[in-house]
Amino acid sequence: MPPALRLATLATLLIGSQGALAFAPANLLVNPGFELPAGTGYASLPGNSTAITGWKTVLSGVEWFNAAAYGGAADGVMAIDLANYVYFNGGIEQTFATVAGQTYDLAFSLGTHAGYGRLGTAHIDVSVAGVTTGHDVTNYGSAIAWTPVSLRFTALDGSTTLRFSNAQNPNLHFAYVDAASVTQAVPEPETYALMLAGLGLVGWAARRRG
Repeated sequence: MPPALRLATLATLLIGSQGALAFAPANLLVNPGFELPAGTGYASLPGNSTAITGWKTVLSGVEWFNAAAYGGAADGVMAIDLANYVYFNGGIEQTFATVAGQTYDLAFSLGTHAGYGRLGTAHIDVSVAGVTTGHDVTNYGSAIAWTPVSLRFTALDGSTTLRFSNAQNPNLHFAYVDAASVTQAVPEPETYALMLAGLGLVGWAARRRG
């Protein structure tokens, strides 16, 4: 295939007919919505449990439950309550393959609600690539309200661990997490414009040599 045609083919793969990306980055997390294994309605899992496919509970563990009766999950039917009422200080984590120096987009949904003695507030810590950020969510309604959150991080090594945790009194707070995803960061449209301009110059040079 002539160099100019190869470049044109690459440009077509990168940019769709509407000028948008022609592909979606893959989610690097296994079981991002906590749906597997299927058929589980509720479980209180202590720390160091691998009962949830792809994930490991940490600290004192989590509650894993079907959220349908409480307003629904952010994705699918299952969700995690980091404020495990059987224990204090709960968390869950997953380690996934990354490339050192590569930038990634992290997205997830956090939730809470009032009732059953809980106040309708929660503080959830999210740790990834050596950085921990705290997130407050508030919902005084009786059904779960989900708040989507997105972060960007740079991998430090060939693997990265994502951890969600809550250190509040589980008898006063629900601290939910669901619908997590990690994808390789997509360059901004301006970056693609520069890339295509560069491809055009290379194609012009290839035609000149031809």
